[in-house]
Amino acid sequence: MSQYTLYLKAPDYLAQWLRHDFWDSATARVVFPRGSAPRAVLHALLRKPPRNHRDTDPDPALLPVGIPTFKGINPATFNWLSDCGRSALLSACKKLFQATLFNELHELFGHDIRITDIIYDFMDRHGIEPTEKNWETIRQMYARMRKRSTRNTP
Repeated sequence: MSQYTLYLKAPDYLAQWLRHDFWDSATARVVFPRGSAPRAVLHALLRKPPRNHRDTDPDPALLPVGIPTFKGINPATFNWLSDCGRSALLSACKKLFQATLFNELHELFGHDIRITDIIYDFMDRHGIEPTEKNWETIRQMYARMRKRSTRNTP
């Protein structure tokens, strides 16, 4: 892992989940495991900073993400993501979150269980603050997955 960091603006639930599940205490950043989609996005889209780019003090509300060292790519040179690259990284993180949500809750799709309890338990296990906004966002994701699952079942 290099000493370079990029900062990502993420929705509250996602930032809290990333901090809980992927936080590296030694470097005080989110570090994605090898083979993960967010790491693949970083590998593909990291580039040299533009000439007019100036480093500024990071906003504490932004999520620090460690820039990994990739074979043949020097992080001292390739340590910048464009706005589209940041959007792609955020999208990969959301997909990873949705996959985690699906994997942990798909067994409950066919049962008549109160969604409130399931979502709050999931949030508790993954370090997500139990706010109304976070709960509603995750509930909507869960409901969409449940609907797709029942629609695709013969």
